[in-house]
Amino acid sequence: MPRANSRLRTNNLSYEINASKKAIYRIQSQTDQERSTFIINTFTQFFHDGIKTNPDAFRSRFRKMAATPFNFYRGSAILFYQDLKIDKDPYIEKNHAAGHIFIHGDLHAQNFGTYLDSNGVLNFDVNDFDESYLGPFTWDVKRLLASLSIVCYSKGFSDDDIKQVLHVCVETYLKQVKEFCRKSDDHFSLTLQNTSGKIKQLLNETRIKSHVALLNKLTNIENYDRKFIRSKYVQNVDKILYEKLMRAFQQYLDSIPENKKYSDRGFNGGELTYHIKDIVQCSSPGIGSAGKISYSFLLEGCSETLENDIILYLKPAQKSAVSYVVTNEQTETFFQNDGLRTVLCSYAMQASTPRWLGHTTLNSIACMVDAVTAHSADLDWSDINDLNDILEVVQYLGKATAKIHCIADSDCVNTPKDIECLPFSLIPKNIEKTIYDAIAGQENEFIQDMIEFGMIYGELVRRDHYLFFEAFRNNQIPGL
Repeated sequence: MPRANSRLRTNNLSYEINASKKAIYRIQSQTDQERSTFIINTFTQFFHDGIKTNPDAFRSRFRKMAATPFNFYRGSAILFYQDLKIDKDPYIEKNHAAGHIFIHGDLHAQNFGTYLDSNGVLNFDVNDFDESYLGPFTWDVKRLLASLSIVCYSKGFSDDDIKQVLHVCVETYLKQVKEFCRKSDDHFSLTLQNTSGKIKQLLNETRIKSHVALLNKLTNIENYDRKFIRSKYVQNVDKILYEKLMRAFQQYLDSIPENKKYSDRGFNGGELTYHIKDIVQCSSPGIGSAGKISYSFLLEGCSETLENDIILYLKPAQKSAVSYVVTNEQTETFFQNDGLRTVLCSYAMQASTPRWLGHTTLNSIACMVDAVTAHSADLDWSDINDLNDILEVVQYLGKATAKIHCIADSDCVNTPKDIECLPFSLIPKNIEKTIYDAIAGQENEFIQDMIEFGMIYGELVRRDHYLFFEAFRNNQIPGL
């Protein structure tokens, strides 16, 4: 894949990688009172504006986070990076360039799933790039392993079993990085053709889902055409907002690469219509997006029949938790628009991006846009309870993680036209070799360090969850 020749050299990192001791040891040494204060202060500092604007939404979000340690972990990426901004990381110390690659930013066990790429192929991959940024590859690996530790603990596995799961995941990650060093593959993807077990089952279950069934769930037929079903959470937009959304939609169209504006169908000369039939606003129940308003657009499909209609969502983009720790003037210049940042990171890390992915602004707020599809399904851990099944699943998680770090998507030359030469000029030329250079000669130490982090941080999250729960229920979080 062609990339710009000029490369950013990061020698002055904005986070500490050579502290006197590891972050996990520092946190372990804190008393419950010290740690509780740190958690409350962190949430108060970084969620202050949101809490002030919509305290009910954050009360709902925090209540969901209080339910389980894993929910707490999912909703507290900001805490994770405040913990890791002072750490002892010999791998990034060895090669600073490995501290400036595309990372997912919120890589946990439930941020994997299926999607249908622009070539019509079902992929198993990482999803949800809201927190994506440039940073150390080790942060993604650590966040993933800590999440697996929490999941396996909740299922009642022994420490030895959990360590085995983490070992398999990070070892597979390292093997895949080596494989990319040996043979670069910009088209690498996990599909029905090269997966097995629970992952292949998930892809097959996604494959048989019906787009028509999805449309019928979200829309009604009125006067021989589709309209969204209104409800408590799905409501009309007024005329002024409708006009603003139409302008935002036109701006979104400019962000889509030209080659994705056409289908293989003969209707309308193969050009997608982008004709809007209906628009509604929706309130979100998610942990990270509780209380936020998004918008859904119903579009004419690639034929006059109604089973091909398309539903797009437009949602406000959020500032990455990583960006509070990783500060770099050149990166910040290109990532001023968080909608654009989210799309760019998706382009950089997915094997082939969805056809409808784009960005826009609404009321000066950066937003991202993508399709609601029946063929997008999250990895569900509720029915993955056998140790052998888990060991097989985490191999694919390790491969997918190596993929998002080491390759950029195959159609990266068709990135949004306002940044055609970016963001690849910001990262090392050969990411896989950069990562491996940071680990080379210390492969076993790297694996053991990652396992140790996952085990200890998982334990610390369980303590943090309890401390947060007590602080929340006793009204110790200001503004709520």
